[in-house]
Amino acid sequence: MRFPGSRNPKFYFPVTRKATRVAASSEAASRWYALGLDEVIVDLEVHGTRALGEELGFVFGESVQLEAEHHQRLLERLQRSGVTVSTASAGGTVANSLNNYTHLSGEPAVLLGAIADHIRPGDLAYRYVSQTPRAMDLQHLLPVDGPVGTAITYVTPEGERSFGVAPGVAGDYPAQALPREVVENASVVLASLYCLRPATRPIAEATRAMMAMATEAGVPVAFGLGTAGLVEAMRDELKELLRDYVNIAAMNHEEAAALTGETDALLAAEQLLEWVDLVVVTEGKRGLTLGGWTDERVKRETRNGVQSGAIAEFNTYEFSRVLRRRDCEQPLKVYSHTHPYRGGPDRLANTNGAGDAAMAAVLHDVCANRYHRTSVPDSAKHATPLEFLTYSSLSRNAQYCNRVAYEVLRSASPRLDGPVGEDTDE
Repeated sequence: MRFPGSRNPKFYFPVTRKATRVAASSEAASRWYALGLDEVIVDLEVHGTRALGEELGFVFGESVQLEAEHHQRLLERLQRSGVTVSTASAGGTVANSLNNYTHLSGEPAVLLGAIADHIRPGDLAYRYVSQTPRAMDLQHLLPVDGPVGTAITYVTPEGERSFGVAPGVAGDYPAQALPREVVENASVVLASLYCLRPATRPIAEATRAMMAMATEAGVPVAFGLGTAGLVEAMRDELKELLRDYVNIAAMNHEEAAALTGETDALLAAEQLLEWVDLVVVTEGKRGLTLGGWTDERVKRETRNGVQSGAIAEFNTYEFSRVLRRRDCEQPLKVYSHTHPYRGGPDRLANTNGAGDAAMAAVLHDVCANRYHRTSVPDSAKHATPLEFLTYSSLSRNAQYCNRVAYEVLRSASPRLDGPVGEDTDE
C-alpha cells in the first residue's frame, strides 16, 4: 500500500532495525480494500442559463429526485432549447471516493449497488462500466431489469451546479444481496445519505444493514452527507444514524450547519464529535476543518503555531492521531484547520467531487493504519495499547485532504485519473 501523502517508505518499514518485524503477508494481500454501497449513477452534464434552470425546476445548489417520466421530459426540453449533454460519465458520491482511493493507495475497492442487467456498447450502463478503473471491483453489483440511474448536472455560467437525479434501478439493491464476508473483511466501509431517501427503497434498508454489519465486525464506517436540504429533512434520523454506526463523517459547511445549527465549522465539528469519532467539514475557499478524538496520554502539541477561532487555541493538539472515542480512557477533542492547498487553483475547472476527494484521503489514511498495524506489528507507531483509527495526525490528514481535493478542483472530472504527485509537481 502507498502511504498517505509524500512519504519515504524507509520511515514506515525500518526493516534494517532488528527490533522491527515485518509480518508475513500471504493472506493479507486482499485485505486492504475499501468497500462502498452506492446508487449506480451516470452523470450527464449540461450547461445553460440560470433562467432556463429555474424554468426546468432545478433547485440551485441542491439535488432533487426525478421520476423517470419527468427526467425524460427534462431531457427533451433541454434538447428543444438547444442545450446538449456535454459529458456522460460514471458518477455517484461513494463510487467517486472509491475510485480516488484506488489511485491514492494502490489498493482495490469493492462497489455494491444495482445496475441495468442489459449492457450494450455505447449505452449509459456501458459507459459506467467502461469508465471504471480495473482496481474497482464491480463483480458484486446486482443486475436488475430496468434503466441505469442517471443524474443531470445543470451548470450555470457562474459555475453553480444543480442536480436532478432519476434513480432508475439504482435504488433496487436489497439487504439480502449484501455479501457478508466481503463487508466484514473490508478495511473501511462507506455509505452516503443519498441512499437513504426515500426510506421505502430497498437500498435504504441495505445501507443500514451494511453499516450495522460493519460495526458488529469492528470495521470503521465512513458516511458522506447529501445536500443541505436533504440533511435538514432527515435531521433527527441522521443524528441517530451517526450515533449508532458512523466513525467518520464528511460534509460541507452548509450541510454541517443544517445538521447542527452552527454556521461556524469549528462549533459544528465540536457538536458532531458527540456522535462520531472523526469529522471532515469542507469550507470552500476557506479550506477545511477536521475534528476528532484522542486520549490525554497520547496527545501531541502542534508545532505550527496555536490558532484561535470560535474555540480558543483549537489546534493546540492537532499533531495527535485520532482514536475512536470508545477506545479513549481520557477522551479529548482535537481540531485542525487548513487553508486551500496553494490557495486553491487559479481557475476552478470543476467544483463537483472535491468533498468526495477529501473523503478518499481520509479512507486512505485509515486503511494505511490497519495495513501497517498488521504488517509491522511491533512498530513504535503501535506501541501503545490504544488502537488508533488513523495512521497520521489530524493536521496531516487535513493537509492530505486539501492536497487531493486540489487535484479534483483543477481538473475537468470529479474523479482522479492517477496517483497524486509530489507537492512540488505541477
